[in-house]
Amino acid sequence: MHPYGLNELREKFLSFFESKDHLILPSFSLVPENDPSILLINAGMTPLKPYFTGLKVPPAKRVATCQKCIRTPDIDNVGKTSRHGTFFEMLGNFSFGDYFKKEAIPWAWEFMTEVLGIPEERLYVSIYLDDDEAFDIWHNDVGLPKEKIFRFGKEDNFWEHGTGPCGP
Repeated sequence: MHPYGLNELREKFLSFFESKDHLILPSFSLVPENDPSILLINAGMTPLKPYFTGLKVPPAKRVATCQKCIRTPDIDNVGKTSRHGTFFEMLGNFSFGDYFKKEAIPWAWEFMTEVLGIPEERLYVSIYLDDDEAFDIWHNDVGLPKEKIFRFGKEDNFWEHGTGPCGP
């Protein structure tokens, strides 16, 4: 497996989704536009909330981004856990009514195994606790053994912030 630098990994991700007919959007400002619910952009989908909620028409049905983010709620946990940081770039591929799990899951697998060259035996996935559809796609379509698919509930596998779009 090849060790990738930040710039190379970002480029590979965006190029992969561009090849899947996604419009590549630049990173939005860290200061949210017309969103008083947050101080700073804290997730890749945050600047896209107007598209998910129907307030604005998205520039394309498929988009991909590398969004700069700052997680102010995580500040108290920085250094205490291995999964909390403050500044990061979040890679994301998004569909506005064009595709869902049946396409997104195999694309994630293709990106990890074929583009990045991560050996299949080193990969495990997590799904939301009762998401049988995702389980079936990972197991039956992708071919991942049941033992490598982990179900987690709201505490570990659900994103929410105030009101508006959220989910596993």
